[in-house]
Amino acid sequence: MPRKTKNAETATPATPEEVSAVVGDVVPDAVEPTVATSADGESDVAAGERPVHFAQAVTFKLDGQLYGLPIDVVQEIQQLVEFTPVPDASTAVVGLIDLRGFVVPAIDLRTLLGLPSLEYTLETPMVFCRVRGHVVCLVVDRVEDVVDLPTDGLQPPTSLYSMADRMLGMVRIPRGLVLMLDIDRLVPEAALAAADASTAGE
Repeated sequence: MPRKTKNAETATPATPEEVSAVVGDVVPDAVEPTVATSADGESDVAAGERPVHFAQAVTFKLDGQLYGLPIDVVQEIQQLVEFTPVPDASTAVVGLIDLRGFVVPAIDLRTLLGLPSLEYTLETPMVFCRVRGHVVCLVVDRVEDVVDLPTDGLQPPTSLYSMADRMLGMVRIPRGLVLMLDIDRLVPEAALAAADASTAGE
């Protein structure tokens, strides 16, 4: 089980397997994508309006900065697997992954956030998340840990960040400042369309 270290100087990142085990314990129904619907068949949760629980977050690093996602949107974490190339896809979509029979778009989060690209290795982690009735894979630099968040510590995103409109806010933990991402606003519709198009063509 990943360590929730209180001392930033002695903190060591958890492995993807350790974080995924904790995610699985917290989110037991992480099997396939679903969308809650009302009686008239419409989605109960519009994009950007999904209730978010800030009790815990999965944290990871990109270009040295600590980011986080609410644990309720994270399905599992794996190490890098082979992608199927996607012609004419969004520049952030690096390919498609077969996840137990479901077509999942793999998104390079560095590219999506405008950061310099980084060569993948066999240890490069992938964070599988649920968004708008789909599952997507976010390729990140390094998974850190599952952390407890202070109940009153979330601050609104500042306009100093160009990605402020895709953030839920900022929170400080012993390891540093965590930029909490809004998965609904973060993932472009083109990424989800790539998976839909692939499925329709089968």
